[in-house]
Amino acid sequence: MKKLRSVQYLRAFSALMVLTTHSLTYQLGDDAPYLHLTSHMRMMLFFVISGFIMVYISGTEPFSALTFLKRRAIRIVPLYWVFTIFTALLAALLPSLFQRTVFTWPHFLESLLFIVHEAPVTKSLSPILSLGWTLNYEIYFYIVFAMVAFMRAGPRLIALSILFISAWLVGLLAPPTNPVLPFYLNAFPLAFAAGTWVGWLFLNGEVTSNKRQLCTLGIAIVASFTIGITFPGALGFAGQFGWAIGLLLLVLLLESKLGQWSLLEKLGDASYSLYLSHIFVVAAVVQLARHTVGDQGATMVTLTSATCIVVACAAALVIHRTIEKPMLHIMNDKRKPDRTTFPRTATGVGERS
Repeated sequence: MKKLRSVQYLRAFSALMVLTTHSLTYQLGDDAPYLHLTSHMRMMLFFVISGFIMVYISGTEPFSALTFLKRRAIRIVPLYWVFTIFTALLAALLPSLFQRTVFTWPHFLESLLFIVHEAPVTKSLSPILSLGWTLNYEIYFYIVFAMVAFMRAGPRLIALSILFISAWLVGLLAPPTNPVLPFYLNAFPLAFAAGTWVGWLFLNGEVTSNKRQLCTLGIAIVASFTIGITFPGALGFAGQFGWAIGLLLLVLLLESKLGQWSLLEKLGDASYSLYLSHIFVVAAVVQLARHTVGDQGATMVTLTSATCIVVACAAALVIHRTIEKPMLHIMNDKRKPDRTTFPRTATGVGERS
């Protein structure tokens, strides 16, 4: 399938958005104005992109659920395990490096298996590599998507949407007492469903542009972003939701007009490596800046953040080339040829994770 340059750029943008926010929150705190409000926006964008890509690579016909899950596991699990094991080793051997991360064997093993659980100390529903909570949602989405693999695209997406909407309504109308169930019974998975519908429209040639559409969409994106970072609760959530969908539609509309930006495309390829590794780079750079300079004024925060971004991107490109890609090649070479039909994966348009 055709490589979508626009989606690669958007993957890079979403990963850079996470990196930039964390480089600031590590210095200013999680309660810094507006920064904490962007966390849902970043997640929405990730999930919308993921939903789109799953439809784009699976096509409109039924496909093998087992083959799909195997390919997703090969794509997601190895690098996540590398960084989860690295985090566990640091937490076990050098616990003073962490403020809220504590090593326990159950916490570590449940993290490796994508089992949602309460973390020690914080009681948050996050794995030992805290960023991995979004991957727990990804795995949830993959399993549900595989469950409807026997259907054609239209009925498949209807069934998927009904399931996620039903789960959300159950969470609203009958909140569970179990601390883990709310993780699944909320509105966040609706972003995956929204992305799948954008993918369906794209595959059916319904995503076409003219100047009026681009202008209207641009205004809607700005308005949604403003609402998303200004208002709490349902209204803010709706703004964040609309912003992510609008941004994906916008880049798809601009697909034929986008030039080739090599660095951005490479960062799109390395976005998963960037997502999993950047937090270590940010922590190291911020601590180094505090010990060598100490000043936390606006200028120092800006310079430190810029350094975090540059170093983290460089590290991600190296990790992608020397660790992620070789592991993927090895895993794909070891996988037995599938006898079941499955649409060929679009080169370079795998999900962020």
